[in-house]
Amino acid sequence: MKPEEELKRLNRLIRQFEAVYKSTGDPYQRDRVSRELKKLKDYRGKVESFHLIDQEALKEPAAEDELQGFPFLRDLLAGGTKKEFADKEILHLFLYFSYFEKEFLPLLSEKKLKLDFKYSLERDGFYHRFANLNRQYLDYEEDAARLGQYQGQHEDEMRRRNVKMKRNLILEMNRFFKRLETFTNDLVEDIEAEGLKCLNSSDGLHFDALEGNKYLNGLTVHEALVRVNAFSTEVIAYLNVPNIAPQE
Repeated sequence: MKPEEELKRLNRLIRQFEAVYKSTGDPYQRDRVSRELKKLKDYRGKVESFHLIDQEALKEPAAEDELQGFPFLRDLLAGGTKKEFADKEILHLFLYFSYFEKEFLPLLSEKKLKLDFKYSLERDGFYHRFANLNRQYLDYEEDAARLGQYQGQHEDEMRRRNVKMKRNLILEMNRFFKRLETFTNDLVEDIEAEGLKCLNSSDGLHFDALEGNKYLNGLTVHEALVRVNAFSTEVIAYLNVPNIAPQE
């Protein structure tokens, strides 16, 4: 990897953790993120000191104001998608959802993340919860695609139904990532206290060509859990859901 590419990668990580630092009120999480930021910035300083850097190659398109504080989303939007969305918010949810499934969900397996009995059960439950969330998203998408088939009163009824389905999807997505944020935060806190909840925290993560996962590749399990926690925090901040129950 060229030094400019490595610096761009580091800059993205630093922005992600800076966003988490600003959005969380948890003193422990702020302390942990602060330490992670220091490590990343120290490493960035070493890369800059050992290489002659082309500053033009480091420039990235200016982020829109609405994306401030959401570095994962900004990068995902820059990557684009082949799907078309009439609703910008649903596009953003789709990008978060798809990225989690591709890059983070594989970590939540017995092969990659070895935990004690209690946390193993909770880890395994995330696959079931994610499958249910995926079905709910597909139901919403299918319902939205049918809207143009109705007219008059039926169209109004279908639009109200679709709005309710979207609201419930957002609520369930928020519930999923809040649970994941708590789960990963508990594990990271225990690892850094030299506890025994995670049995392979220092193991390196490697994904084969078929798995195609790159973001966590080469990180330790501990580092990967910190990244998942940061991603979850950003999604929760983006959804900005009050504490209300879904409507039937």
